[in-house]
Amino acid sequence: MKQIWIIWVLLIVSSCATQEMLAVREMQIKDVDLRSLADGDYVGAFSYGGFEYRVKTVVKERRIVDVVVLQNRDTDYAKEAEGVLPEMVKRQTPNVDAISGATTTSKALMKAVENALISGPVKAR
Repeated sequence: MKQIWIIWVLLIVSSCATQEMLAVREMQIKDVDLRSLADGDYVGAFSYGGFEYRVKTVVKERRIVDVVVLQNRDTDYAKEAEGVLPEMVKRQTPNVDAISGATTTSKALMKAVENALISGPVKAR
């Protein structure tokens, strides 16, 4: 009976984690109007799975000139997901295609950039 109870609890926990992962994969990433942004460093975060992803986005002359990961998981998938960073600079939006095979972390990093840009600069330039 105790084993059945443990299996039941594990199934519930697993189901919740899967639902959270699916929600992150399906969440919308918004375009941000860069014309309204002042030059500066924008820091943002997004929490998922008990972990906080943090980024710094540098804006100069109404353009994203750099995106730096301040905090990411230390896994191969997480490192792969960082491939969205140069794409965000190239396309000038956090709303880019996720890295296949690292979709969830890609979306977490994109949402962190979106959150950074809508929160205002930490340090004006």
